[in-house]
Amino acid sequence: MPLNQIWKLLYPHWKKPAVELIPGYTIMILVPGDLPFFLKIALETCAKQDPEGLVETLVVPDNRLQTGFVERMEEWAENYSISPVRLVPQNPLERLLTRHYAHYHNNYWLQVVRGINAVRTTHVLFHDVDLFIEEPDFLRRHYEACVAENLAVRGVSKAWDPWFAEQGIHHVVATWESIFDINWFRSFRPWQHRGQDEMIAGKRHSCDATYWAQYQTPPEKIGCESREVGFIHFNYVTGNYRRFQTTKGPFEDIYFRLLLLRLLIDAYDPSGWKYDIPSMEVFVRGTSDSSNRVTYLEDSTRQGYSDFRSLLQVLLDSPLLRPQQASIIRENIRPFDQIFGFSQSRSLTGTTQG
Repeated sequence: MPLNQIWKLLYPHWKKPAVELIPGYTIMILVPGDLPFFLKIALETCAKQDPEGLVETLVVPDNRLQTGFVERMEEWAENYSISPVRLVPQNPLERLLTRHYAHYHNNYWLQVVRGINAVRTTHVLFHDVDLFIEEPDFLRRHYEACVAENLAVRGVSKAWDPWFAEQGIHHVVATWESIFDINWFRSFRPWQHRGQDEMIAGKRHSCDATYWAQYQTPPEKIGCESREVGFIHFNYVTGNYRRFQTTKGPFEDIYFRLLLLRLLIDAYDPSGWKYDIPSMEVFVRGTSDSSNRVTYLEDSTRQGYSDFRSLLQVLLDSPLLRPQQASIIRENIRPFDQIFGFSQSRSLTGTTQG
């Protein structure tokens, strides 16, 4: 039986909400279970936000949840004053499925299904763990605009896939940091939000999660921030990390996202947790050694360093990092700056996508 048919059979309906929906929104943090430092970053980022309208924060780990994650979440949640924090762990069916079919995109969708089933509010925000919010009223304004404009979905970025715009479809937005009306989300079946091949504008195309449902929605019900300002987003981090974990031999870190993971781990998590990420010494060797576990040897990779480093500089120049954290990142990135000839005076300005 094709996989799509299996998902339709296993996830035909949403669970009935346990309570009447509460006016307000939920922050849903979809986090890799083996990268707990990302949860720390997400909680610290969201904790700086104006809590008006926020009811609850859900932590939804993927199938890589490791021993000690929950204890660390509880410790960090003690300093999270803007809302209650609730863990939404895998259920037995999901554990069974991901044990036998551990595909990154499918795991993400299963996180979404689990999270949506746990939401108790009228709206939910998908918070991306590699997105840093600069403005303290960003989420409040985002939620209030969604409600005031009676939108089903409100995003902060247009769909990352340019194919939609090429077909004249301009209303589909990226899932990261989007606010969704929970009734709209539940008006589609769970499997209809899964990333899959669908007929769009008479053509078969591979859709990301929620994209097909958005395509089926009247354009006036979907809004988007007019400019990508107020946040710093790196993109492609978890996906690249999962691909790295499933490959053997040298891995070309084309977007410098594995390097970013190591920089953030060293800055945010001095606990000694064993991450499946090489040390800085290994990364540096990858700039010249083709047999290294991680490499930076392709021309396209090397040409992309300036964009990555410029976005990192925006984070370093922001008030989001503590002085010691910024100092650690600056010290660790210095060898790469020297190798690739980067200087801060040449860096790009503004917030860009990685």
